Amino acid sequence: MIFMEAKKIDLRKMPSEEVTKIKMKAMQLRDSGISNKEVAQILNLNPSVLSRWYRQYVQNYRQAQESLKRGRKQGTHKKLTDSQEDIIIKKLQEYSSLLDKKLIQKIIEEEFEIKIPMTTVGDYLKKWGVNSSLIKEFENEFVEREVTDNFQFIKNEIKKQKGMLVWVSIMDYKLENGTSSYSISTRAAKNKLIFKFYEKPIQKDELVEFVNQLSKLFTKHLYVIFSTKNIQFSDNNYCFENSEKITFIHDV
Repeated sequence: MIFMEAKKIDLRKMPSEEVTKIKMKAMQLRDSGISNKEVAQILNLNPSVLSRWYRQYVQNYRQAQESLKRGRKQGTHKKLTDSQEDIIIKKLQEYSSLLDKKLIQKIIEEEFEIKIPMTTVGDYLKKWGVNSSLIKEFENEFVEREVTDNFQFIKNEIKKQKGMLVWVSIMDYKLENGTSSYSISTRAAKNKLIFKFYEKPIQKDELVEFVNQLSKLFTKHLYVIFSTKNIQFSDNNYCFENSEKITFIHDV
């Protein structure tokens, strides 16, 4: 008797909420000591996808947690309580403008009269799913899929147009309290991390608005590379309209 291997789940066709549930279940199984191969078989996932998820989970959750637990040098360590974290996250979700680490530090100071060190602000952002390494990881995956020669052609065309290449990460991230944190982030000029938080899954129009706000910070034409995986398309319209200052480039 011949046993056919079960077809792997196509995560691209699933709602982001379902993908998040599968991801959290996979992380729980991996943390319980089950191997990557076994978890992939149990959940019918591609092992390479699962491996990438777990590496991301370890880097962005555990390291941030350990850093927050260890604290800083005496006199500089400041830490938010769980309830203060919830308040800040909700406040950030209501913020209409683009955010950066300095602004987060200022918002926390104004809200609770606590000046959090910039390094600790970065730890909290990692804990909330905003991390420049995630953007770099997406960049590497995109380049790998496109093949080096193809990507070099894209870069050369952008250079000819005197444009600016922008990598954008769109995340739905499960927080420690079980709620989800939705965000869009990018590394702008000089690798400055710029981002926004959202209360609900990212809609297509919200990404467009984010990029429009970003374009006001630069005089160059922006060539924005992103993945549609974590974007909600309510009108089934997967096309992104380019403008005088913005060209959208996405994978699926």
